[in-house]
Amino acid sequence: MVAFQAVTVGDRVTQLCAQWEAAGEFTRSYFLHGLAVETAEALAEYWHRRVRAEMALPPEQGKRYSAGYPAWPDLADQAGVWAVLHPERIGITLTEAHQMVPEQSTSAIIVWHPEASYYSVRTAATP
Repeated sequence: MVAFQAVTVGDRVTQLCAQWEAAGEFTRSYFLHGLAVETAEALAEYWHRRVRAEMALPPEQGKRYSAGYPAWPDLADQAGVWAVLHPERIGITLTEAHQMVPEQSTSAIIVWHPEASYYSVRTAATP
């Protein structure tokens, strides 16, 4: 069983950051950008937890995988998430390089299997 998600803070933040940079307000732009990126991540975690609760799963069960991160490195796989969710409906598009616009957005596949993990390191059996 899997779930799919896409969240965004929206493009107004990108516009405001650009305005502030053009006006030389680099610190304000930098802090707003950071806040927006963290807000998108918090939204993704909120929905991840909410779906876990609705499925009556324990808090530690289920992993959220996003393309472009070490557990799922191929950013081009993002196109598959787009085919399922159509995030353009909420204002998220993909560039030719499979980057999300606005940048303050995330998408993911959530795997609910109890043995799902981000990394698995196994040692060879000792003879």
